[in-house]
Amino acid sequence: MATSYFPKILCFIVFFFFNIAAEKFTSIQCESPVTGIHDQRTVLSCEYKSRNKKECNITWRYMPVHSTDWNNISCTSDNKRNAQKQRICHLGFEYASLIIEKTEISDEGKYQIFLDCQSSGYDLADVELLIKAPYTVPQITEKDQGGEKVLVCAALGYPLAHLRWQNENGTDLTANSTITHTEDNLYNITGYIPVVGEWCSVKYNCSVCIEITCKYARLSCSKNSEIYQQPKQRITAVVRVILPLGFIVLLALLALLYWKSRIPQAYVRARYKSTTTLIVGDPE
Repeated sequence: MATSYFPKILCFIVFFFFNIAAEKFTSIQCESPVTGIHDQRTVLSCEYKSRNKKECNITWRYMPVHSTDWNNISCTSDNKRNAQKQRICHLGFEYASLIIEKTEISDEGKYQIFLDCQSSGYDLADVELLIKAPYTVPQITEKDQGGEKVLVCAALGYPLAHLRWQNENGTDLTANSTITHTEDNLYNITGYIPVVGEWCSVKYNCSVCIEITCKYARLSCSKNSEIYQQPKQRITAVVRVILPLGFIVLLALLALLYWKSRIPQAYVRARYKSTTTLIVGDPE
């Protein structure tokens, strides 16, 4: 019975010491996580050590987000580009890398590199790739939906951001939002708020934020549009200025008319008084 277990025990011992030798003579470490920028080049870089680097080969594989399956990446070590995914595998004297040309949102996920140095052993390492697409500056537009005035704020980017509306006092406003995907899997976030009164009666602003990074936009109104869009406020301001000024002018005119009427009467009285004095004082 004991002799029947001997080959299995021998294989286990050989496998155990082979793993120890592999870890001892070959090792690889990769930078992780890595953040790639959408539509730009992304490099997953690793540093390795091996007793015999001339015998080493690398294999990359990829697990997409929300998946549990690994997919082998088809690329070569001689820097030939893979036309389907535009991925280039590179193996140097102490460094190995995977170059992704024109990074896409679909490239986000988990990567694994397998380094096989044959007689010197092997090792593997994982790299997490995150993708970002900086959001565009929010665009605010005016929209009339069946007689209801609505302000629309829209921004495009990745990953999912938070869009909010505020008034001129910095108070958050309740807004209806919609989120759609573009062909490039970017998020198109749109927020709507109703407007009571005229368009520019309140200085609204919109922001799109990821963590602590935000981009802002404010509804801009030209002077002509402000005059057109705020007739009630303009008329009120004009009336407030004209009424007091008109009242003052009216008082001045009444005073002037009063003094004009008083001057001829005073002159006649003075002439009458002087004539009466001469008549009374004459002895003849």
